[in-house]
Amino acid sequence: MKIIVGLGNPGREYDLTNHNAGFSVVDSVCLKFNEKFTKKDCDCEVASFFVDGEKILLAKPQTYMNNSGFAVRKLVDKYKIDVKNNLVIISDDFDTKAGTIRIRKQSGSTTHNGVRSIKQHLGTNEFIRIKVSIGEKPENMDTADFVLAKVKNQSTFDAIDIATMAVVSFVQGEKIDNVMQKYSK
Repeated sequence: MKIIVGLGNPGREYDLTNHNAGFSVVDSVCLKFNEKFTKKDCDCEVASFFVDGEKILLAKPQTYMNNSGFAVRKLVDKYKIDVKNNLVIISDDFDTKAGTIRIRKQSGSTTHNGVRSIKQHLGTNEFIRIKVSIGEKPENMDTADFVLAKVKNQSTFDAIDIATMAVVSFVQGEKIDNVMQKYSK
């Protein structure tokens, strides 16, 4: 089983904001497999389906970004997955080059509150992380204002598309090292 978690904030006011890039990716993956987020499980909206006999669970935590770790911990405990190899966390990032993504097999030090919460609740940084570029934060803009602003750059939509392709490749059985080489910049 693989669990793919897109990070974001629940509520229409946060739709298509920079901070909800993770939600946008899992929404897009869901569409690729003709699925829908129709259930609630472990404080998440979820969609589940099978690819070549393996269960895939897409999740959007409904705990707000800073408390994402609560929901992710519940999913990991309930489904007893191998976190290191079968948990993918997708988040926004403004330190990654515009229009690109970065994939890592573990999460390093981070200023991203959602990822920090997950690391704290899981007690490890050994999970697959996909950083989706939201472009560079303007110097004169507060970080919170930037991440909560509506997506305005085509490069952010491009990064969401690349992340979607990477996740689709991974859930279809491609090894994470190959996915990293193909999609991570």
